Amino acid sequence: MRMMKKTWLTAEDTFGKVRPGICVPIVETEQEKIWQEAERIRSLSVDLAEWRADFYERADSPEDVIMTLQGIKERLGEKRLLFTCRTAAEGGQYTADQKAYLRLCQAAAASGCADMVDLEVFRLGEHASSAIRLLQLHGCRVIASSHDFESTPSVEDMRNRLLSMEELGADAAKLAVMPCEEQEVLNLMQATLQADREMRIPVITMSMGELGAVSRMSGRLTGSAVTFASAGTASAPGQIPVEKMSELLEIL
Repeated sequence: MRMMKKTWLTAEDTFGKVRPGICVPIVETEQEKIWQEAERIRSLSVDLAEWRADFYERADSPEDVIMTLQGIKERLGEKRLLFTCRTAAEGGQYTADQKAYLRLCQAAAASGCADMVDLEVFRLGEHASSAIRLLQLHGCRVIASSHDFESTPSVEDMRNRLLSMEELGADAAKLAVMPCEEQEVLNLMQATLQADREMRIPVITMSMGELGAVSRMSGRLTGSAVTFASAGTASAPGQIPVEKMSELLEIL
């Protein structure tokens, strides 16, 4: 039996049943185009927007990042906003050092514009727990994340990674892996189901690439609380267009 937990990331389908929340990324590089995309997302039937700040051409300037973040929030209206600055070490574009990464995440949380901040906790070592608490002090929820663009760990390892994120104090736990064969997609789904049954915080998982696409639409089965879909340019391999994802989640 699954534990009772907060469902702040999930949504309801047209029949009133709980379904995974749909999140679409903003990956444009220029401020005006970023704001235009946020304006467009406002009218889409999605639950969250993720700004991938690492794609922004001025990601090295915290002041410009926060100004752009404020503009995104204004244009999204009531839609919730996830701030993400994905590092090169975990498949993103951001190449600055750890201190700069943490300063940027803290600035996003302190701005009051990000409802959630993605934090790559396993790169922070012994500082992970304190970094989470610092962001939460600003009233921002923290999605702890881990990304493996090369392989899929064992079921036990993936389960333990998710459980560790809860132990660190995160508000949600996210894991993305790359499959090399069909069994690894099933392994990710099994690890998700196991972790979701044990954890009190929401779990978000995906098996990337075309091979792993089924994992993005099966959250109602496995317990994954959010699925990432593309509204234009995808931010990760295997993302399904948002219109198709909405249809699939109504059926499955």
